[in-house]
Amino acid sequence: MSEPTTEPRRTLVITNWRDLDHPEAGGAEVVCQELAARFAAQGFDVVLLCAAVAGRPRHEQRDGYRIVRGGGRFTVYAVALWWLLWHRRSVGGVLDSQNGIPFFTPLAVRRRTPVVMLLHHIHQEQFSAYFPRPVAAFGRWLEGPVSRRVYGRRAIVAVSPSTRTGARRQLRLRGDIWVAPPGWSVTPVDVPRTEYPSVVCVGRLVPHKRTDLVVSAFPGVLAAHRDARLVVVGRGPERARLIALAESLGIAGQVDFRDDLDDAGRDQVLAAAWMSVNASAGEGWGLSVVEANALGVPVLAYRRPGLRDSIVDATTGWLVEDDANLSAEIADRLTELGSPHRAERYAADAREWAGNFTWATMTGRVEVALHAEELRLARGRKDQRHLSDAAVAATVPVELMPDDWQVLLRQTDSWQVDDAHVTVLLRGADLDAAHVALSRWGVEPAAAGVTLEVARTADLLRLRPAARDHV
Repeated sequence: MSEPTTEPRRTLVITNWRDLDHPEAGGAEVVCQELAARFAAQGFDVVLLCAAVAGRPRHEQRDGYRIVRGGGRFTVYAVALWWLLWHRRSVGGVLDSQNGIPFFTPLAVRRRTPVVMLLHHIHQEQFSAYFPRPVAAFGRWLEGPVSRRVYGRRAIVAVSPSTRTGARRQLRLRGDIWVAPPGWSVTPVDVPRTEYPSVVCVGRLVPHKRTDLVVSAFPGVLAAHRDARLVVVGRGPERARLIALAESLGIAGQVDFRDDLDDAGRDQVLAAAWMSVNASAGEGWGLSVVEANALGVPVLAYRRPGLRDSIVDATTGWLVEDDANLSAEIADRLTELGSPHRAERYAADAREWAGNFTWATMTGRVEVALHAEELRLARGRKDQRHLSDAAVAATVPVELMPDDWQVLLRQTDSWQVDDAHVTVLLRGADLDAAHVALSRWGVEPAAAGVTLEVARTADLLRLRPAARDHV
């Protein structure tokens, strides 16, 4: 999106179901808070539209951006649309959070205003876990066919490759899709790990997180490691049921439920753990996974959407199949982590992986998506491009690249440099188009050391966007 002008000042609006003060706040709220603060620091006039929170004012200033609260669990959508309609002349762009149901903001803004859907998670399989059958069907209809109709070719920012795939295959959204994984906000702490085998679960205690599977598996873990302990960190409606489950299994003394920790306390508990377990039915990305990795803690999870992206199997943690014996898997991993050498290796790999993900990189990718959407709308009916999710990773020895190679990149390209090679992710390009790009740089595609490969998941996640000052 273009830089905001001073007269009149253009507003970047972020719509989201909740803000961080909401008692049900989770990962999506962390993402929206970070994006709002970082865009505000760049000079944008940022407004976050979200639901009302008991005890909090309707209007509030925080970290350089404005929070406007109104409406409840469902009426927040109508309140946000009315605000956008009333202020539509000053709105320069919209990040429309899709966390089950989007805000349908294209209905309330001017036709040439760039709207980018911020897709946190695909909820098609989750509606039935929270609502009666007719309501769940209505939710799936809104998330799929209605969203497809309202957003048309509007761009989408997906937080993971799994979410991108779901947007195409399940929701059948038609807009260009950008992958922008979140960063992490934990504070690295220097604490020794526990002397006994310890497992931590971090997250909201809600049905689709399936923390009950971990609690139910723990008697089997104790059979192999009788001094093991499980700590469940989080709040939510499932807490009482989970405590009762631990008591019924006779393991209440080995399971500690902590809903009293602030962020610093959570980080202390997590950093001291041998491993973390995430039994969720699926995530958009797996923010808690990368936060654990940033503290040197490997994570075991089911091979589900989002989690299969945020975990590098057998390197930063472990992925298990749906039919796996969770007790045996946790017990085996604790046995492996009993070796200090193995534990140190996992910790080092986990920290290195987490280092790929920063809020600055995510903000840069979102800004590129907004700007590209603005250009697409400016072209109007002249834009006859055919949508492609193809991408090619071009790796070229540094000495073969021209001195001004960064200037030659498109705004949609991403890159990474090591001691010997430059790797560029060419979005929307097949192998033939990649050959043309290399020739434009003055690089012979058949030269020694040059490789062109269809982009992998790791390429989509780790390569950073081209700097704005090179566009």
